[in-house]
Amino acid sequence: MKWLRESMRILPLALLALLLVMSAKVQAGSPSELIQQSIDEVYEILRADETRAQEDPEFVIGVIKDKILPNVDVDGMARLVLARHWREASSEQRTRFTEAFTETLLKAYGVQLGDHLDKDVRVIERRSRQDDRMAVVATEVVMGSGQSNIQVNYRLRPVNGEWKVFDVEAEGLSFVGNFRTRFNEEINRGGLDALIERLEDGDEDLIEDAVGDINAASNGQER
Repeated sequence: MKWLRESMRILPLALLALLLVMSAKVQAGSPSELIQQSIDEVYEILRADETRAQEDPEFVIGVIKDKILPNVDVDGMARLVLARHWREASSEQRTRFTEAFTETLLKAYGVQLGDHLDKDVRVIERRSRQDDRMAVVATEVVMGSGQSNIQVNYRLRPVNGEWKVFDVEAEGLSFVGNFRTRFNEEINRGGLDALIERLEDGDEDLIEDAVGDINAASNGQER
């Protein structure tokens, strides 16, 4: 299932694109404009020093951390991923999980972004929608070389007067939903502290397994 394998690769790339999405005042423009302008801006930074972006993972991660991450609702994403376990967690556990989860994702997939600067991301206005409480911005990753484009949707909601992304879907597969399922299994087996410790140890296999689990939930057929 070549298309499904490609989707597995694009889900973490879509996550990276999510991290590239900067917040903006609700009054300053539409979510679609926010997504397109933000992706274009960060791609411009990395493409200006493409060799370094491909050879120096810390450079790419640094760009994300310094320019982007402070404006992303990472707490909200972490809360959605843990679901009921968030409500049961202590303040210390919540902080540790949020920091470790974010750091592990960056280290696991930040290096990939430099290898995909040749791909363009474009907003599909006809499939995007919004109201006062939520917006869905439909995009596609232009793969080129005769490959099918990958559909990626960003879900945003206003947080303190700013539009912020809280989930991303690649080919209909939810980033938040998939990690919620996988981490819930881990917590049921070993507890929340054990999950946090694996993330703090930089266990990239845990992230890879979570992405790979989509195979079990998908009935996709080869295109």
